[in-house]
Amino acid sequence: MFELQYFVLGLIQGITEFLPISSSAHLILISELTNWEDQGIFSDIAVHVGTLIAVILYLLKDLRIILIDFFNFRKSNSKNFAIKIFIATLPALIIGFIVYEYFIIYFRNLTVIALASIIFAIILYLADQRKNLNKKWEDLNYIEVFFIGLWQSLAFIPGASRAGVTITGARFIGVKRKSSAIFSMLLSIPIILGSLSLSIVDLFSKQSIEINLTQPIFAACIACITALISIHTMMKILKFTNFNIFIIYRIILGILLLIFYA
Repeated sequence: MFELQYFVLGLIQGITEFLPISSSAHLILISELTNWEDQGIFSDIAVHVGTLIAVILYLLKDLRIILIDFFNFRKSNSKNFAIKIFIATLPALIIGFIVYEYFIIYFRNLTVIALASIIFAIILYLADQRKNLNKKWEDLNYIEVFFIGLWQSLAFIPGASRAGVTITGARFIGVKRKSSAIFSMLLSIPIILGSLSLSIVDLFSKQSIEINLTQPIFAACIACITALISIHTMMKILKFTNFNIFIIYRIILGILLLIFYA
C-alpha cells in the first residue's frame, strides 16, 4: 500500500501540474479520501523535481530562445524575456509568502476546492470564448505579463489551478491558446523552483533527517513521465479545439465534491 501511495503521488502530480485543473486540489483530495501516512517533505521535493525536469525537456526550444535573448539584453532587438518572466512571477512570490504564512490553513478544505474549481472554470470558459486572438507569448509587454502574474497569484487557492488562472489571464489579453499554455508552463519553472527552495529549507531545518531515496525517486520518475505525457496530450488537444474538456471536468468535479464531501 505504501508503494502504491508513491505511485499515486507521482501520477497525480505529473498529470495535473500543467493542466488547468489544479494539482494541489487533487493532492489535497487524495489525502482527504485516504488514510495514507504523510509521505514527507523529501517526497514533495522529489515529485516537483520530476515535473520540473519534464517541463524543461518539453520547453527546451523556448528556453533556448530566452537564454539567447538574455545574453543579448544590451542589444536593441532584445525582448527581455527573462525580465518579463520575473515580473510575471513577482506577484505570486509576494502573495504566496503572505498566504503560506497566515492563511494557508483556511484554504485546505474540500468546500473551498469545490467552489474554486467551479468558479475559476467558468472564468476560464469566458476568457476562452474571445475570438480572433493571435498574440504570442513572445509579443507580451511588461504591463501584460504583470497582469498575467496577478492572475497567477490566485493559484494559492486550492482548486483555482496555477495553470488555469495564468492561461485565463493570457486569454483575456488576446494570447492564442497554445501560446497561453506555453507561457503558463514557462512561469511554472520559477514557481516550482521557489517551492523547492522552501521545501529544502524546511527539510534541513528539522533536527533529524531520515531519507529513504528509493520511494521518492520512484515517485519523481512517475511524475516526470506522466507530466510529459500530460503536456503533449494537452498541446495536441489545443491544436484542434479549446479548453472545454478541462472546464467541464472541473465543474463536474466541483459539483461532486459539494454533493458528497463538502
